[in-house]
Amino acid sequence: MSAELFEVTPDPERITESLRDTGYVLNTAVADIVDNSIAAGANTVSVELKLDPRGNVRFSVTDNGIGMDKAGLVNALKYGSARRPDPSSLGKFGLGLKTASTSFARRLKLTSRSAVDAPAATAIWDLDLVPSQGWQVSVDPNADPIDVTLLDKHTQGGTGTVVRWENVDRLIRDYKNPVGDRAQSAIRRHVSALREHLAMVFQRFLDISDSRASSVSILLNGENVEAWNPFGFGADKLLDVAIPVDLGHTTTTMHLRAHVLPRKTELQAMLGDSAPTQARLGNKTQGIYVYRENRLIHGPDWLNMWAQEPHFTLCRAELSFDHELDLAFQVDIKKSTIILDNALADVVFKALTPPRREAEARYREGQRSRATEVIDPELHAPSNAAIQDKSKSIPKATLQSKDEGSGTAEIRNEHGTVTVDFVQSSTGVFVEAVDELRDGILYQPAYIGDNPGVRISKSHPYYEKVYLPNQTSGTTIQALDSLLWALASAEFRSAQDSTKEIFEDIRYDVSRALKKLVEDLPSPEED
Repeated sequence: MSAELFEVTPDPERITESLRDTGYVLNTAVADIVDNSIAAGANTVSVELKLDPRGNVRFSVTDNGIGMDKAGLVNALKYGSARRPDPSSLGKFGLGLKTASTSFARRLKLTSRSAVDAPAATAIWDLDLVPSQGWQVSVDPNADPIDVTLLDKHTQGGTGTVVRWENVDRLIRDYKNPVGDRAQSAIRRHVSALREHLAMVFQRFLDISDSRASSVSILLNGENVEAWNPFGFGADKLLDVAIPVDLGHTTTTMHLRAHVLPRKTELQAMLGDSAPTQARLGNKTQGIYVYRENRLIHGPDWLNMWAQEPHFTLCRAELSFDHELDLAFQVDIKKSTIILDNALADVVFKALTPPRREAEARYREGQRSRATEVIDPELHAPSNAAIQDKSKSIPKATLQSKDEGSGTAEIRNEHGTVTVDFVQSSTGVFVEAVDELRDGILYQPAYIGDNPGVRISKSHPYYEKVYLPNQTSGTTIQALDSLLWALASAEFRSAQDSTKEIFEDIRYDVSRALKKLVEDLPSPEED
């Protein structure tokens, strides 16, 4: 006797409400809808995001693609719609339009025209009607007149589609005055962030000089979205390789390029004072930008191979692949996350190591020259004067001898005699800023002449992001210097040969922690 089969149709209300929480943010959701427009052959896509006179969010995406007939509209609103005939299509899972839209709105309307001489029709998916209608979609042969007007405006009477969100309940909170300044400001922030996102994600489509993708014009609230190329701005291309990938049944390739951007001062000299801002130069824009079918789907980050550290701010890489590698890269439903398997990660790691080293060297060179040019040579003079005055009443180790040739000195503390670092200097120096210290540490206790002192690395991010912005605040600089000098002085009093490595480890750990803590602080503007 064979097993009996039972229908397990999912409950429509529970499924549709649950899918509202798939993790979409507005930028990703809108990009998914634009994907559908490009997949439909559109070369013009117009996005509208505003508040209407009553304070309701007004959102639509209009394109001049091939459009859809009645059957196409129904299929488009089906969760898990039919596969597109072209496997390279930007639309992948047949879920994006629905899940992206209902993440923010309870009502989704599609108005489309599939032929010049055909009337437009409107299909509606309304979450509030799902409990009574189930999986059924209503299609009105008398299209929404507002959307027909949009179609005519952007298609000149040709084919195309309008996606409209209504009952938007998850974008901005309810304000006491729904059309007041705070509500308008919230929408403006969304519009600004969305413009930046679309400019980056669809850069290859927006840039008419980029032959890798078809040219598409995207408008946001009537203004053209200009392509933002992370690898422009005078960046040097240090790597350009095609990497073969064996899929078992066939072999395909992924393309890896690495670029090193000019330093901030170089960008300003080449392209003007606003160039670093236009290039979005910063810690969060370094890393690998991953493109599927020429559309950015992930990044920038280092795909868990490295952390985003300030010394690699100038390094950006692009990893491009086509639909044949979807399985190998484990592309998710939102097409915003990928996972690189171990074999591919190892290849990418080895290929990107030399360009990253070059980026780090360029960054450090800039830090050294910057420290020389920007820092007031008398920056630490008040600290030295104050410490010289107060140190007379602070218990300290006794200097026994010093050897300029070996750069060491012998001091005596309550534990006995111990060897420490020594540098020759003029009288009265307790705090000395130097270009760099070994192992990238921030500070190093050393006897400076006859004085127990501390040397501070000008190339450490803490110096750049905490010391430099406060150069005009003598009290702040003196407080910072005093803290580091006190740590060094305490180390001299407690040091023993048996504990030297422990103190070295502490300095290394402190320096590394401070580097991490300041990585998101802005770099100071250069005078």
